[in-house]
Amino acid sequence: MSRDLDATEKPTFVDLYGTGAACEACGAADPTIRVWEKYGTTSYDVGGDIGPDGIVAAVVVCEACGHGQTVSRDHILQAKQAS
Repeated sequence: MSRDLDATEKPTFVDLYGTGAACEACGAADPTIRVWEKYGTTSYDVGGDIGPDGIVAAVVVCEACGHGQTVSRDHILQAKQAS
């Protein structure tokens, strides 16, 4: 399952993965961030674990221009190694 992050969760995502604060293409603020949870974690719930142990993938999609960016599993795992 996937879900869009709540506005309160977006700063945590940006801090963890270094992306999602603004669109890479047009610079519009507040893009949609959708995450796919790892089975058996709390990441499907608002306020759940969106760290590297909680999600398997994510996309950042700009509502203004439609640009999308994939946050790959490798990128997510790099965040885990950095912590």
